[in-house]
Amino acid sequence: MTLELTDPVTALPGVGGVTARRLADGLGIRTVEELLRHYPRTYHDAGEVLDVAEVAEGEPATLIGEVRRWTGRRVPPRGRRRRSLDLLEGEVRQASGNVFRVTYFNQSFRRQRLPEGSVVAFSGVVKRFRHELQLAAPEAQLLGRVADDVDPDAAARRLEHQRLLAVYPATEGVTSFALSELVEAALAGIGPLGDWVDPSILDEEGLVDLDTAIRCIHRPRDHAERRTARRRLAFDELFGLQLGVQWRRVRLEAETVGLDNAPVDGGAAEAFLKVLPFPPTAAQRRAFDELGGDLASQRAMHRLLQGDVGSGKTLVAVWAMLCAVDNGRQAALMAPTAVLAEQHHRTLTELLAPLGVNVLDGLRVELLTSATPVAQRRRILGSLTSGEVDLIVGTHALLEEGVRFADLGVTVIDEQHRFGVAQRVTLMEKSADAATTTTPDVLVMTATPIPRSLALTVYGDLDVTVLDELPPGRQPVVTALITPEEHGRRARVYDFVRREAAQGRRAFVVCPFVDPSDVADGTAVVDEHARLADGEFSEVGVALVHGRMTPAEKDAAMTAFRTGEAAVLVATTVVEVGVDVPEATMILIEDAERFGVSQLHQLRGRVGRGTDRSYCVLFAGWSGPLADDARRRLEVVAANSDGFALAEADLELRGEGQLFGRAQSGITDLRLARLSRDRDLVAATRRIAARILATDPGLDDPVHAGLKSEVLRRYEDDLDALGALETG
Repeated sequence: MTLELTDPVTALPGVGGVTARRLADGLGIRTVEELLRHYPRTYHDAGEVLDVAEVAEGEPATLIGEVRRWTGRRVPPRGRRRRSLDLLEGEVRQASGNVFRVTYFNQSFRRQRLPEGSVVAFSGVVKRFRHELQLAAPEAQLLGRVADDVDPDAAARRLEHQRLLAVYPATEGVTSFALSELVEAALAGIGPLGDWVDPSILDEEGLVDLDTAIRCIHRPRDHAERRTARRRLAFDELFGLQLGVQWRRVRLEAETVGLDNAPVDGGAAEAFLKVLPFPPTAAQRRAFDELGGDLASQRAMHRLLQGDVGSGKTLVAVWAMLCAVDNGRQAALMAPTAVLAEQHHRTLTELLAPLGVNVLDGLRVELLTSATPVAQRRRILGSLTSGEVDLIVGTHALLEEGVRFADLGVTVIDEQHRFGVAQRVTLMEKSADAATTTTPDVLVMTATPIPRSLALTVYGDLDVTVLDELPPGRQPVVTALITPEEHGRRARVYDFVRREAAQGRRAFVVCPFVDPSDVADGTAVVDEHARLADGEFSEVGVALVHGRMTPAEKDAAMTAFRTGEAAVLVATTVVEVGVDVPEATMILIEDAERFGVSQLHQLRGRVGRGTDRSYCVLFAGWSGPLADDARRRLEVVAANSDGFALAEADLELRGEGQLFGRAQSGITDLRLARLSRDRDLVAATRRIAARILATDPGLDDPVHAGLKSEVLRRYEDDLDALGALETG
């Protein structure tokens, strides 16, 4: 029987209702196509599959058999080895009746993962110990259980000529070996797979056809064939993604008209730059040129402005917003948190003070958050609709029903990763004239440095401007990692904080939790504030801020810190972005291993905003054991103050992860493509997608029917949800 990709997995021999439910619930596999797209997570390099009677001592081999029993014992210290070891020994019987042993040191988990009765392929170098052949610390692949009718002899025959054994992400009740057999049946039953990519593109990039790639990713004869298959399938993921995000932009631009927000000679934007107490950096001037071209274009601006902490993104954003005001329009800046929105409002008011703010004939600047009192909110909304407000800063409150603008010209969205694309579109549509076909210019800002390959993928529908220069006088922050083995350094750090406070400087102390957690060990900000206020910092004043406090309480704490009434601010990550206190020269981060690389860099950016030397201390492992991967992550942060280099290192360390949650853009995870190593494919797919859409914006040419079908298959719901695609 010939299988179709759309057939349910029950069309495969041996797949009944129970197995089908396990595949669907555990792995999201319901169809033959989803099974074939369930790629191996790694490969077991088996070498030659032998019977123990055929092996040669000292040679690598794969031996397959049934685990009969496990025994464990403690090996006491001996010689230079000062610690005892946990020895786990397994007795394995092959179908021929021959027996061999496997041994592991300090790997007791093997007993649970390979329970007695399992059929396992063990690969390693065969050695002789006390007249018995054994494999020491071999690689192991679970093939099944004898109780499930897995015959060790049949398994050995089946794998005899297959050196690279695919290891699949498995689920309860369906082992990797069972998945391998299902894939084998699917590949045998399916006909040649049609290709959605034009042969000319495949030739251009030196790629194999889809049918070859799918078959070889599951059953490669060698590593070269595996790499060839992976490259083609990684190309597909990135090409489909680039077509999706760029098609979305083409559709949005085709359905709307941009506004003329070109810089005006003698306007407020020009005056703003003239009254600055310092000259803009060369990077900021490049940004003005790039944004100026967008603002003057008939095409609506969709630009990402990214820069390291302290690089001056806000100044560029204010300039763009004033360009809208110079053209008789309004501008909005949306931030993810009230603390950041309040900081932006304060910064705008201070920067624009020389031009006159909220005075007769001056600029009208307002703040709107969920904490804005009802009467004040009504006044602001009325002034927005009438056009009296020039600039408004707000949180998600700007997206609420009832918020309308007289003429919104420029939209600035800070910390884009906190918002979804749909929210960006919602703010763009907040014109008082619902029938308008014009679209505000959109500037998206992020202080989280993004590797270029990631920016071209995640923000493929945005042009990118990079601020890669810090203002004059800024110094890199000195970062130190301190673990419990160095407990004496903590006391010295506290001494240094007190000396800094005596000089009028400030310090942050950041904790991962508000209250003690029942789920995980870690420092609670409430407890730490009480401890420090009554102990080490009792003489310098200690303020507290966290997300559960009322806006008035948070504002009082921040005011005390800014004015120096409190030299130390104990906080959660509510201070991660936007808090600008030039006198702050130290930040102590408790349980630093609980934070990601970019978050630690953001927190570190709270200091070093003045001209004094600043310091960041990462306290790690004080609430529990510090894992090796966490230590490596923290060492990377401590060794690197360049946000862009740090972002590249983070990408190498952890991969892409969940690049596209539903809240962000709805585009699925990359399964095989890795942006850190597939930079050439990122560039190639972006170039090819742009070239195709430039000549065929709707993908309506019959030659592109396969491309259109594939993009719709992958992303139809996501594009449709944004109103970017009409599917009829």
